[in-house]
Amino acid sequence: MSKTKVDSTGIDLSDNFAFTGTVSGAGGGKVGQVVQTVVADIVEVTSSSGTFADISGFTANITPSATSSKVLVMATINYGGTSNIYGAVRLVRGSTAIGIGDAAGNRTRASAFTSSDDNTKAYSATFDFLDSPSSSSQQTYKLQVTLNGSQTFKLNSEGENIDNAANHRTISTITLMEILT
Repeated sequence: MSKTKVDSTGIDLSDNFAFTGTVSGAGGGKVGQVVQTVVADIVEVTSSSGTFADISGFTANITPSATSSKVLVMATINYGGTSNIYGAVRLVRGSTAIGIGDAAGNRTRASAFTSSDDNTKAYSATFDFLDSPSSSSQQTYKLQVTLNGSQTFKLNSEGENIDNAANHRTISTITLMEILT
C-alpha cells in the first residue's frame, strides 16, 4: 500500500475525500448534546435577605455520556422588580452552587447581579459557565435568586406589569451543552 504525504501547508478542502478507519489526535471540544429550557411565563420570587430561592421552572437536566465530559451552561434572564431590588442570581448543580464569585467578607456569592432601580423598567443578565461534573449520571442545573429586603423579583416582566404596548413579554433560557473531551 502506498502512502501519500500531505503538503504541510494545508489541504484543498474543495476536493472530495473518503476516509476509512479512525482519526486520532484530533482532540476534544465536540458537542455531544444540547438541552434547553425556555421559560416564557411570568415567574415571581420573593426571598429573605441572603437566602436564595429557586426560580420555578428554570431547570434543565442533562446526562453526560462520560465522566470526562464538561457541561457548558448558558443562561439569560429578563426580569423586573416590584421596587428597587438589590439582589443576585446563582447557578446551582444539584444542591451545589457553582460558577459563583469568590468569598469576600459579608458579600453574597453569586453568578450575576439582579439589581434594578425602577419598577417600570426591565433588565437582563446573561452568563456562561463551563462545568466539570465528573459524572455520567443525570445532572440538574437551575437558577436561584436572592433579594435584599422584601421585594418581589419578576422573571420575564417589568415590575409594574401594565398591559400596554410600552411593556413587554420576554423569554428566559438556560442551555446546556455537553462538551466531549
